[in-house]
Amino acid sequence: MESGTLVVVVRGWTSTGDLLLFGKAGGDVSNAALNALSLRLPGATVWAPTIDLTMFCVLTPEHAAQTLFSSLKKKVSSFNDLKRIVLVGYSSGSLLARRVFCLAHGMGEDGTFQFEAEEWAPKISRLVVLAGITRGWEYSSASPAHVRFTSPLLFGLARIVGWIKSLKGEPGGDPFIWQIRRGSPFIVSTRIQYVRVIDALRRESLDSSDELTANGVPSTVFLLGARDEYISPADCTELGPRDEFAYVELPGCKHSDVIRFDRKDANSRILLDRVVDAISLGFDNLLKKPWALPPSDIDDYLDPMDLSDNSQSIASRADLVDHAVMVVHGIRDNGFWTKRVAREIKTLARISGENVRSPSPSYGYFSMWDFIKPGGRRNATYWFMERYAEVCSRFPNADISFVGHSNGTYIAANALKLCSAIRFKQVVLAGSVVRRDYPWQARSGQVKGVLNYVGSADCVVAFLPAVFEWLGLRRLDVGGAGAFGFIEAGNGLNSPDEVSLNEVIFVKGGHGAAIGEPFWPEIAAFVVNGVVPNRPHERRSATIRALFAMAPAVTLVVLTIALILLVLPIIIAAWLPSQFVSHFSIQTFEFMFYITISLLVSWIAARILREW
Repeated sequence: MESGTLVVVVRGWTSTGDLLLFGKAGGDVSNAALNALSLRLPGATVWAPTIDLTMFCVLTPEHAAQTLFSSLKKKVSSFNDLKRIVLVGYSSGSLLARRVFCLAHGMGEDGTFQFEAEEWAPKISRLVVLAGITRGWEYSSASPAHVRFTSPLLFGLARIVGWIKSLKGEPGGDPFIWQIRRGSPFIVSTRIQYVRVIDALRRESLDSSDELTANGVPSTVFLLGARDEYISPADCTELGPRDEFAYVELPGCKHSDVIRFDRKDANSRILLDRVVDAISLGFDNLLKKPWALPPSDIDDYLDPMDLSDNSQSIASRADLVDHAVMVVHGIRDNGFWTKRVAREIKTLARISGENVRSPSPSYGYFSMWDFIKPGGRRNATYWFMERYAEVCSRFPNADISFVGHSNGTYIAANALKLCSAIRFKQVVLAGSVVRRDYPWQARSGQVKGVLNYVGSADCVVAFLPAVFEWLGLRRLDVGGAGAFGFIEAGNGLNSPDEVSLNEVIFVKGGHGAAIGEPFWPEIAAFVVNGVVPNRPHERRSATIRALFAMAPAVTLVVLTIALILLVLPIIIAAWLPSQFVSHFSIQTFEFMFYITISLLVSWIAARILREW
């Protein structure tokens, strides 16, 4: 390999010797493996920066990436005659390597270029991803049973360790591995950053003399074991224009095998050959290898999400799409209406001469129980952020807008709060369960315009999210914007930097009123052309106003009754012994009868709540 090449190998999570690995190798790359790589790459310097990613590490991924970036800057400053840099990341280390790549090019956490690019940034020729979880991890049927069973226990133990560290004044918090699961803010943010950096580099007139690059743009090579237990090909690749990507499958390799190329068996020799080629071969020559698969061969793994068009029209060209509009359903709804709204949007866009795609992904039926249970809405938010990153990757030149109903409104608003790299041109909210005091003007760099439909008789919002907000339950983080509007609304657009917050107060009907067919054309007009609806405002009847005024009391009574029904077996079990003592008259049959009836009532109440 050409002299003056720095190969940076970034380790993964866990370390060999961690107590609960029970003697198995961790995510650190052994000295023997580094030496084997060095021997096959004469002229190159193979360097593995030191970073603490042990099993109970509670570093934030951003802090870990910043630490690596500082180490790399120091290494580069002392490197004589540096010609090129190749970043190699294993497993979770691939995420950190990708973030370091973005940092070198001046990319901030919010997905904008905030800093001057480093002088050595153009020398990063290639990213090599070894079993990389570049889209985050999640449990699947391929995950070993013992991993699925023990992981929650390990995460709980790691949280306790983090809490103890925080008490001692050390950095503490969630485990590192928990912060890089599928859809988490760091994952989504770095995916968006990476897409934007690559897109910016494509637009520049770059030096294409470096054969490791793809026409001057840094290339990315994904290597994945054919027997990987945690990652599928779709999990380690990106959608969208992929002229700079190559994919290599490693025969016989599991997840941890891909960095064990110092062993002497036949599979390890093949593994080392392919890793060396992935690092050192020219990009065109690499693609010609019989074991290098083109990205199109793995597209069957990917959910199209309306990301392409069957026709050969200009709208099917991902790089020519101007606008992508995500349409997301709410609770107790399979989202059949979303396709119809998406169709209306695309129809108007064709008339307006704009190339628009409108993905309408579904997270399935989401009951009221899923809505209120701990973690339910958070998981839905992470799911949505993952979909957003896919759309951003697929359509790198497009503005992105959002249309949502009920829980869909919450996950979009929450995603904006969790990930500053997420941006929407226009946002349409129907049956919104977002808090009334949501700080839209604080999102002025992320959102241009908002249209909120307020239902005249939206009892779902008035009797649940609005009551939770009235009670001050900030932990639930929901509210009554769909029934009472946003506090910030009505101020108008005072400056170009402010969010244009528009409301229709009221639309006649209940929770689903504004997603009915009469509203589809005006939703499309707002999203595509920015036209605010000019429909007559409905009045809220005196009966509904009185009913909504009683909502807190009614809701508290109903919730109290539901709680009593759920814990009825405990109440009966506590009451019966006292009857034995005082009367001695309860027979075994009566005892079993009371317990059985109480369990049945509790079960029916639980089923009703879960299905509702």
